[in-house]
Parts: sequence; structure tokens; C-alpha cells
Amino acid sequence: MAITEISIPSHWDTKTLNQMANMPAGEGVRLSEVYGVMAHGGPVGHGRSSNAVKEVTEAEAVAYREAVKSKGLLFTYLLNAPYSRDQKQQAELEGYLEWIFSDIKPDAVTVTSLDLMREVRRMDSTVGIHISTIAGVKTPKDLEPFLEVGPNRVVPHHDLGKDHKNLEAIVKISDREGIEVELLATESCLYRCQDRCAHYESLAKRGAQDAPFHSTCNTRKLTKPRELLMAGGTIRPEDVAKYESMGVKYIKLSGRSKPSMWLPEVVQAYLRRSYDGNLIRLLGIDPSIRAEDWIFINNKALDGFIDGYPVNQPYPAQAEYCDGWISKMHTSGDFAVSDGTVYTNDDRRLVLKQAGVNAERIILKERK
Repeated sequence: MAITEISIPSHWDTKTLNQMANMPAGEGVRLSEVYGVMAHGGPVGHGRSSNAVKEVTEAEAVAYREAVKSKGLLFTYLLNAPYSRDQKQQAELEGYLEWIFSDIKPDAVTVTSLDLMREVRRMDSTVGIHISTIAGVKTPKDLEPFLEVGPNRVVPHHDLGKDHKNLEAIVKISDREGIEVELLATESCLYRCQDRCAHYESLAKRGAQDAPFHSTCNTRKLTKPRELLMAGGTIRPEDVAKYESMGVKYIKLSGRSKPSMWLPEVVQAYLRRSYDGNLIRLLGIDPSIRAEDWIFINNKALDGFIDGYPVNQPYPAQAEYCDGWISKMHTSGDFAVSDGTVYTNDDRRLVLKQAGVNAERIILKERK
């Protein structure tokens, strides 16, 4: 029986690490890997702003990595912000990579830039290379340029959770090339987000703040609640089996910017393949808005949702399908926004009539 591997974010917290490593797993699934990065990200950066993740010293990072190893888990280091070669930073880059490979000694690195992958290969010919979701691999053509560095894993564009035609094509070429496929499961990024590239490119700049991008994203979710269901990076614990059957080997739980106490509940849900609660609690949504306190989606009410999803149909059909589901759930109380926000149902489509306290704050920030 094939085993689905669960990959989790590092919060540099050995207490929660120990708690999760000791959790019983369901049949055919196990916790196998932790991924993380120093908050400053060196000259490369990473997929979160530096102030959004826990800052630790180099000694603390090395000690945590040893704790991960002692639990029989793999550790992957993130070099996943878009990166362009800069000769002025070459010495700094080499020093950063030397520290990573000599002190952290990761089992793999997750990288976005092909140039940086070549640099990694120059310094270490055996370390695993994971192609980051930030690289935006959607099709076999997107994957082909990376084959020269011998990657052992690809995390495709998060849209592929709802684009099964391209996902199946990626799995097919990956199987041929000996590459594992890993899908995000707790990522709530907008489907077909127009700001995706700009968002990640901004994170490659030192001291970058990405709050404006979060405001845009959250405003769209509140004004068009179907977006909460359309997110390709959101895969319910109960629906993982569908992706297993398509050849997906790894399920990646995002949420490095969330508090460490949040993660064990999420890991337990995916190890058990079941969750009886608010789906919003499982997602790595910007923690500053505390979305799980005032936005509710009954996870169990989504049973059957993915089975009927028009995954290979045009966007309008997918939007209509999600409009219908979220509208039905709003009527039954399985979707609710409890800050005073009011929606009306207009022909199986929710329309924002009045923004509540929290929603209005987010929307006003976006409009400014």
C-alpha cells in the first residue's frame, strides 16, 4: 500500500514537534518531513515576509534540526523566494549556502530559481532539490527546464488542486523522471490570482512587507465567498485520497506564519483523514485577522464537494459550481460570517449586502 507523506512547517518549537511526532496516524499516511528557514532568509529570502515568522538564532536552528532528525523526520530548508543572480551578493550567497549545508545539513532544499538550483548543485551534488510552488509549474513544459538539476520533488502551482487535467500531466512526466509530486493542502491563495507573481517577487526584497497583498486577497474572499471554496491549495483531510489515486505522494501543510500551537490540530486532522470543525481553522490564512474566530465553514458539510467539482471545465463553470455550494451552505448555516456581515442570495450566488466590523476594516484597507 502506498503511503502518503505529510510535510509540515517549522515553527522552531520542539514542544509541538514532540507532540506531533507522537500522534497516531491513520492507515496509509504518516508525518515524514518538516520544512523551515531562518526568518531573515539570507540573500535569497523566502515565501513569507521576515517579520511574519519566528526568529531564532543559528544555534537554535541547528538544535531544532537535530530534534527533527531524532524523531526520524526529514528536514527541508527553504530557498524559495524568486532569486536573480547578483554578483555583488555572490560571496554572501556562498557563505549562506555553506552554513546551510555544513550546519543545518538539510535532507533537501526547496528552491524557486533555476539559477539558484544550479548554484546548489555546484556546492552539493547529492542534496535533494524540491521545486517550489512559487516557481509556478502548471504544465509539463513548465517542469522541463528544471530537469537538468535532477530535482527529486515538485510542488506544482497551487491552482492544480482544482485543475486535474494539468495535475495528471505533471504526475505523468514526474513519474517518468523519478520526481515525487507534493500538493499544498492548507493554502487559501486565490485561484488564478493576478497578483501572485508580484506578491512573491516583493518577498525577495529585504524588509519587504506583504500586507497589501493579503488585504486584496481577503477582500475578494469576503466580497465573493465562492473564492473560499475555489482555492486550489485547499484540500480537505477527507479528500486527500482522491489526490493519492492520481499519484500525488506528498501533502504539504502551509502555515509558517501561524502560531505554533495552531499546528498540532491541523496535523492530527490530516493524519486521521477527517476533521469535524471549522475548515477555516485548518488554513494558513494571515493570522493577524484571526479569520477562524469570525468566518465559519462546516468542513463536514463539504462532503461530496470535490467529487462533483468541474475540475477540467472552464472557469465560469467552476465559479458557478462554487457559488452554488457556498450559497447552499449559507442558507443551512454551514457558512457564516459572524462579525455582522450580511449576504443576500441572488440566484444561487451570494452578494455582499453589508460588511461587518472585521470585513469592513479589511475592505477599507484594500480600497485605500
